[in-house]
Amino acid sequence: MAGGRPKGRVDNPCNKRKQRDESEEEKKQRIRRSAETRKLNKAKVDAAKKKAFFQRLQPRLTSQRQDDEINITAAEVVVETQANENLVIINNDVPVEFPTQDASANLDVEEDNLSEEELLHDIYDVDKEEEEAVGVQQEYVKAIQQRLKEETHRHNNSTNLWLLQHLKDNGWWIRKEQVRCIVKKLGLKKEYDAYYRDVYVWLPDLRWEQCMPCCPNCKSNQHVGNNGFRDKHFGRVIVGMRETYYIVSRRYRCYACEQKSKEVTSFVEQAFAGNNNVSVERGSDNLQYNFMGWDSRILPLFPYGRGLEFPAFLTWRAGVDSMVVDVMRPLFDKGLKPESLSNVLLELHSAEFGKKCLRHEYEIKERKEKERHGLKVTRLKLEPLGNFADKQKYRGLVPTGKYLEHVYKSYHATIRTHLAQEVKKRGISVLMLDVSYKEAKHLYQYRGKPVFKGLVTGLNENGEVRIQFHIYTDSHEQMLAALEEFEKTRQMLGFPGINHVVGDNPRKETQLFMSTMESVVEQQQKYDSHSSPNVARDPLSGLPYYNAIELNIRTAHSPADITRVIEAMKEDIGDKKVGLDAEWNILRDSRGIQIGRTKIQWIQIAYRNREGGIQVLLLWVGELTSLPNSLISVLCDSSTQFAGVKVSGDLKLIGEDFNAKGVKSVDQKARKNVNNLGKYAKLRNVVNNANVSLSRLAELTLNVSIDKSLQSSTWRKDLTEQQKQYAAIDAAASLEVFECLEKKPDLSRRLTAEEATVGKKVDLVPINGSLPGMATRAATGIILESGVFCCPEGYLFRKRRSVKVGKHTHIVKVTDIYAPGLVLPGFGVMANGASITLGDLGMTEIVVPLAMLKEHAQCETMANKEGESGITLPSNEPTVRKSERGRIRLIRDPEEGYEISDSEDLMEDATINEGLVSGWDVLEDEIDDTMKALSSEDIEYLRATIFESQQSEKGKTPLKCDGLDDPKSRDDPGQIFSSIG
Repeated sequence: MAGGRPKGRVDNPCNKRKQRDESEEEKKQRIRRSAETRKLNKAKVDAAKKKAFFQRLQPRLTSQRQDDEINITAAEVVVETQANENLVIINNDVPVEFPTQDASANLDVEEDNLSEEELLHDIYDVDKEEEEAVGVQQEYVKAIQQRLKEETHRHNNSTNLWLLQHLKDNGWWIRKEQVRCIVKKLGLKKEYDAYYRDVYVWLPDLRWEQCMPCCPNCKSNQHVGNNGFRDKHFGRVIVGMRETYYIVSRRYRCYACEQKSKEVTSFVEQAFAGNNNVSVERGSDNLQYNFMGWDSRILPLFPYGRGLEFPAFLTWRAGVDSMVVDVMRPLFDKGLKPESLSNVLLELHSAEFGKKCLRHEYEIKERKEKERHGLKVTRLKLEPLGNFADKQKYRGLVPTGKYLEHVYKSYHATIRTHLAQEVKKRGISVLMLDVSYKEAKHLYQYRGKPVFKGLVTGLNENGEVRIQFHIYTDSHEQMLAALEEFEKTRQMLGFPGINHVVGDNPRKETQLFMSTMESVVEQQQKYDSHSSPNVARDPLSGLPYYNAIELNIRTAHSPADITRVIEAMKEDIGDKKVGLDAEWNILRDSRGIQIGRTKIQWIQIAYRNREGGIQVLLLWVGELTSLPNSLISVLCDSSTQFAGVKVSGDLKLIGEDFNAKGVKSVDQKARKNVNNLGKYAKLRNVVNNANVSLSRLAELTLNVSIDKSLQSSTWRKDLTEQQKQYAAIDAAASLEVFECLEKKPDLSRRLTAEEATVGKKVDLVPINGSLPGMATRAATGIILESGVFCCPEGYLFRKRRSVKVGKHTHIVKVTDIYAPGLVLPGFGVMANGASITLGDLGMTEIVVPLAMLKEHAQCETMANKEGESGITLPSNEPTVRKSERGRIRLIRDPEEGYEISDSEDLMEDATINEGLVSGWDVLEDEIDDTMKALSSEDIEYLRATIFESQQSEKGKTPLKCDGLDDPKSRDDPGQIFSSIG
């Protein structure tokens, strides 16, 4: 009713009277009923929202396995409509909130208030800022540190050193899987296992004997002592690939540097004692005598490479695991940005957190089920793990892109000296020069005009800077002095000559390089001596094209012609070696995209006749449905060696296209007479990758280039003259490459049981490793008669003093040792079971497996790798001076005099493998032993060899330039041949 009065109006006299008569208690009851009514209405709305949410959630839950499905049908779910509110799950098992925020990178670098030295060497004093233990992890690490402080105290006479014993038994790690036992012994309240992390304890003076950290200032540990643990900083958090862990260490003090600092301060104060206008302040960073055991400046100073055991790279308040640091360089070099790597780590860390949350929920379910069945369970408060970044609980930590970039730069700054020394050791065979004019414009100006014209940079074949200088003009005279000095330095260091020079203007620069570099002139003369004005050359490689004029080419277009030429081949063939290839047409769609192929159109067969000439048969098979029996018999002949790039694939296609059962039914890759040239060349160390083209193999073995421009041409019955030559060259080149590779030794071949006869001279080589390493002989010896072998005094073989030699092992009398660091399998020291090397036993009788015996070669020649020249060792017996196990060895050659074994050969002695000792484990010891054993005469021989008997000019230093650190003294050869030290 429009003008009617609403019901329940209070202006009614009766209502007014009722309100006046209402007592105070009745008023409270009325308000309470109204509140209950509103609460009931709100519950109905929430129930509707819960039902809608559960309907959206149900499809995801049904995809889980039925036996592992978490039953949440009884849960009451309430979804708040506000955007900033959390998702609330009201469940009898889990009566708490689950935050909806996603994990994010939260570890950033704060460089504004820190100096570069503090950021680089981790000398920032964390005690300047309060760091109290506020979470589960901090309390756990704090308790471990306090326990270590008690057990390592010098006045501690207790015998219950359980934590130190635990560390010694577990590699100085406290793993999270052992947290239940550790927490109980530490007297802490047990929380969920997911809250705890691994803890690594770095106390090198307790872990190893005579391994007190060195002072970062004086580089000595003679006056270094323990200075206790920090009071407000308990451990450094480290970011790993999937989660974080902690490192605990303590401080050390150099008392010599402390006394020196006090003396300097006292001297300065006395000097200015009478001057009231001068205030004396001592800088704490100028002479630091307190330092942490993990200081990055002292890790390389630990003896025997102990610093390599430290598992992380530290910044001023955190750190990154070494594995993360190791993957930075290859990823960043391939274009991956630090932000992208941060996202990868965030994904891995959050995935690990998600797995722990899921396992935690299953544990809660399991506990509830056990309680319902009356089983005894651990009483813990039932709650979720919380937020990823919750400092009180899980405390997830992921570095940002900025932080990873800072770590990358800081880490490379710490190894700058090592990298500089490595660059100094690199030779150069290809010099690539370029002039930059941008840098010179802004470098230095006089009266508004730049002083320099440009910056000349010379790179080697690896892209490393070998020479760099400024020029005032574009005249070549500005470059003469720098190039002449560079050539002198190269000769003094004994580096090989430069063979090729790459520049912007070869026509104008040819005379400059010819006048300053004799090696370039010699290389050009070699090219000129092999070249002819009428020989066409490949413009890219500079090699002459394969000459098809001397090939005798015959074509056959019908089955009868094919049978006739095949029978003639059987009568005319010399060695039963055949180069095989096949040609077919590529099918493409209207867009030019390859969609398939036709059947094989031509088959090419190349062989040598009895006179030694190469005969090539071009067989047209495009119109045939089956091959002649004579051709099938040749393809199935097991006495004929077939060679070609992926020749097994060509044979397989021939069998499939023409239904040749004799060819189709056999696995072509398993045939011993089918030689895929890529794999064949890799076994002889000619290429590193078996997936190589015929053109590349021809360049490496025949020094010729193959024109592949007709590879995608249309192959019809009537071929052009160019197509005939192209098809013939493919087969003939395959044959010649195979013949060339066949002359090279198979580096993987070892003696068979029948070949290992008594009295045979053999070479001892590693069992596993790279092909060059497996071909490098470690020793030579004579096979003795099999029987009972008795170990030398103090040694065991297979944990026994004497063994009976079987058919797979042989007794060998060692006559010469070339690689004393080679570990002998099966041998061990009687006292502790440590591995034994050739140098330990010397030239005596040993037992070696058949896999270590190789045919003795009078002249050991390494097969050519791509881009490397062969290395031939002298065939006479080596004479090792002073130190037989030294990494630096003087080898006596009657014709050449003394020479130094190649640096690559030195490192091959220490290849990390099953049969080889780790180079880092023995390299430092052996260098020290060698340096002590070298006499003054030996040092003179080394100096004469390195610098080719040329004394450096007075006032000149080899490799002295602003871009590199000062070179090491020539009086110490160990510093020249090794970057360790």
